[in-house]
Amino acid sequence: MHSCGVFQYYYQDTLLADQSSSSLAWITTLQVFLLFMFGPFVGKLVDAYGCRKIIGPFSVLAVFSVCMLSLCKTYWQVMLAQGVAFGFATSGLSLPAMTLATQWFSTRRGLAVGIVSCGSSLGGVVFPLMIPRLVEEVGFASAVRWVALLQGILLGVANVLCSTPFPPTGRQKGGASAGLKAFKSLPWLFFVLGCFFTMWGLFAPLNYLPEMAAQNGMSEQMAQYTLAIANAGSVVGRVLPGWLSDHAGQFNVMTIVSSLSGVLVLCFWLPLELHPSSAGIIVFALLYGFCSGGFVSLGAPCVVSLADGKLDEIGLKLGGFCLAIALGALTGLPIEGAIKDREGDGFVGLMVYAGVSMLLGGALHVTARGLKGGWGLMSKV
Repeated sequence: MHSCGVFQYYYQDTLLADQSSSSLAWITTLQVFLLFMFGPFVGKLVDAYGCRKIIGPFSVLAVFSVCMLSLCKTYWQVMLAQGVAFGFATSGLSLPAMTLATQWFSTRRGLAVGIVSCGSSLGGVVFPLMIPRLVEEVGFASAVRWVALLQGILLGVANVLCSTPFPPTGRQKGGASAGLKAFKSLPWLFFVLGCFFTMWGLFAPLNYLPEMAAQNGMSEQMAQYTLAIANAGSVVGRVLPGWLSDHAGQFNVMTIVSSLSGVLVLCFWLPLELHPSSAGIIVFALLYGFCSGGFVSLGAPCVVSLADGKLDEIGLKLGGFCLAIALGALTGLPIEGAIKDREGDGFVGLMVYAGVSMLLGGALHVTARGLKGGWGLMSKV
């Protein structure tokens, strides 16, 4: 999923060249939407049956969907394989991993979640380097099959190693609305709204940076490597802010990284569209990867801090959070794609839209932080 820009670039240039940017954006946005939309359902299953019984079937679906992608020739086939099937599969893989990290660790939860979540960033470093080279050497279909093989091996290891600290609760009646009750809390409401608006703009650089870099004079190969560079920054961005949040407070660090993501888009990426610089694009990729990675890794610790210490219910509550931000993920990239279609080859409009959205998300996180722990600048919240 963090390699979405590589696929977007290939589809736009070769496989689905007849489709508009907004149409292609629906593939990625549907993946992200399904990842979060099924959060409450998967979270309840993790609480009831444990992680291993959930991760196994979804691992099979993930590998199967990637294999089916290698056979795709048309837009609707890619949408079903990558957008629907793989998106649904990720909902049963990502959320249990994040849930386990929050359940196993109490004192250094931010660092633990950061380390777990940086796995996707490591994949985001490997796949943008791996896929374009394989496509060039053996073609798109064989390249995707090699990706499926690698995923299958890694998911097999994950299934062997995962375990939960709590015994499964089994099926329980009357608990389905537990996660929804959190929305009555003002800090929770503003936090979720902040995540919604941040998600509106978060994937814009990850989806359009390779295309923008190529149009502004960077070589095609190097343009696709910008995603690997961004994800390399995200590896550090997921661990360091997580560690810092354990000492300075989850909401304090979340406020900083979500706001800085918007600032970087408006004050760094936007000027690069007007005054292109290959070196500047690389630096932006690193910095944005760091800040956006911090946002991703801090979501779960912030939810835990709003869950009143009921860690055995964290799967459902984290699922409720995921469902709320799914709406932001669903609409962000298609809107940005439509803006780009109106501009033609330009990216200014979508950059402004993404940057302002993330700044609004940062402002809402500031509000949530103040409502939860007070407005003192030195308070640990």
